[in-house]
Amino acid sequence: MKLSTVLLGSAFVAACALTACSNDGGSTGDYAPTPAITDTTSMPSSEGAVAAGTNEIVISGFAYTAPATVAPGTQVTVRNNDTAEHTVTADTGGAFDVEIEGGETATLTVPSTPGTYPFHCTYHPNMHGDLTVG
Repeated sequence: MKLSTVLLGSAFVAACALTACSNDGGSTGDYAPTPAITDTTSMPSSEGAVAAGTNEIVISGFAYTAPATVAPGTQVTVRNNDTAEHTVTADTGGAFDVEIEGGETATLTVPSTPGTYPFHCTYHPNMHGDLTVG
């Protein structure tokens, strides 16, 4: 018998076995449930941008998520989802500096001058973000 005939026959037997084991919806065999598909279209992107119109900086996992832009002079809520205390401190000029306990919220007033304001956490030097006022 040729090797190609043996391989073809083996493939046919495997395909039949798979078809026989498939769930046709009418059997009561032990099948794992079909996993649910979750719609993630409303979740923030991996870049961490907050939805437009949301005036909130979120701290989670020792990282900031900031709104794309905020209007000059508006108030922004700072939500600390971590258990550690953090700050939202402007890198230069003293434009804003808010200290926030773990699990708490605070408010800061953004500068009235449009621009991008880099900020950091004074307790955790690896934490950085940008607040764009426009």
